[in-house]
Amino acid sequence: MWNQPWKLAEGFLIGAGLIATGLLLQFTVGPIDWNVFSFPANIIVLAVFLLLIGMAFAFRKKVYAFRFLASYLSAIPALCYAVVLTAVMGLTRQVPGTQPPADALGLTRMLSFWPFVLIYVWIAFILGMVTLKRLASMVSAKQERSWKRDVPFLLNHLGLFITMLSATLGNADMQRLRMTINSEGPEWRATDDTGRMHELPIAIQLEDFRIDEYPPKLTLIDNHTGHPVGGQQAETLLLDSTFSEGQLGNWRVRLNKLMDYAAPVMKEDTTYYDAWMASGAVTAVHVDVDWHPVEWAKRRYVKKSGWITCGSYRFPYQLLAIDDHLSLAMLPREPQRYVSRVEILTQSGKDVRTDILVNKPYSIDGWKIYQLNYDTTMGRWSEISVLELVRDPWLPVVYTGIAMMLLGALCMFFMVNTKKS
Repeated sequence: MWNQPWKLAEGFLIGAGLIATGLLLQFTVGPIDWNVFSFPANIIVLAVFLLLIGMAFAFRKKVYAFRFLASYLSAIPALCYAVVLTAVMGLTRQVPGTQPPADALGLTRMLSFWPFVLIYVWIAFILGMVTLKRLASMVSAKQERSWKRDVPFLLNHLGLFITMLSATLGNADMQRLRMTINSEGPEWRATDDTGRMHELPIAIQLEDFRIDEYPPKLTLIDNHTGHPVGGQQAETLLLDSTFSEGQLGNWRVRLNKLMDYAAPVMKEDTTYYDAWMASGAVTAVHVDVDWHPVEWAKRRYVKKSGWITCGSYRFPYQLLAIDDHLSLAMLPREPQRYVSRVEILTQSGKDVRTDILVNKPYSIDGWKIYQLNYDTTMGRWSEISVLELVRDPWLPVVYTGIAMMLLGALCMFFMVNTKKS
């Protein structure tokens, strides 16, 4: 053991040493705090790491350990350890980075788990050494064939190296903030996950908020429990544009009238609904309910008529009692999509009016603005909109590394096809 030339056994021992060192650090100093590596600390760490790789490559002929790190005998054990730790991360429920690990060892926050990080630093070091080694051979190569063979290799390894380092060190510079906007005036302040307030170079004002909802649904409610009959598997009737009559259990439901925007009106001792477009309007339907014809012979014929609403922040919901045990109710309407019409002002002088939808962010000055939430108590009459603003200055570097890997894969593909032809 440890007699030159080193073999796979020495490589696995190096990995075991890194795991042991990582566990010692995990129990003494705690998980890695990536916020420490925010700019300019990440640039300093990157420069030092690149310098170490360059010095190791320069002295590889004098120091055998450096030469070993540039060989496959070192890369194979490193990849084996990485695969095992990555599998553990995939099988373990991870907690957000803002929360402490949910287990004593720290496996539930694997990205801050010292052994995991040290193994990936080892892989990055190997990638750097191998890339420099191949780059040196390309510079000294005199045949064009050698360049064609080395270019895909260099693109793949250098691209992976860039992606790993930029995604890791750039994580601390990523900002993910929440901003609540309204129509009263522009808002330029946002909060992070810890509740800390940040002033941004972007101001946003809400001009209009709109929710498109799915058609209303009716279901049967147990009068004693107040829950839908059947629980999560409860039967429902979708009152879309084609609906006129349907069946819930043994009951037949006929739709007489449906109004998307209505308000209750008292007339003598009766409540009915009339069209009303103001804030707080409810969806109201008037229905007839009776026993299904198949059941008429089994039970006395019963018929009920009345209004049903799902209510709003302004008006309570209304049920239609069928008998002593059951009532017909409208479930809260589900949002199909919600969109904010906003005006965005930036310090760079931009003035933009645009719509922001869920899963359709708007990008401006390095920020991506997502539609996140709204005032659910107000529903479609919400007067505020909650946006998420994300800024990741290292993302172009990550994309560059990924593009290099894709280009390297394409080069390998065309080279193989050229040889076959």
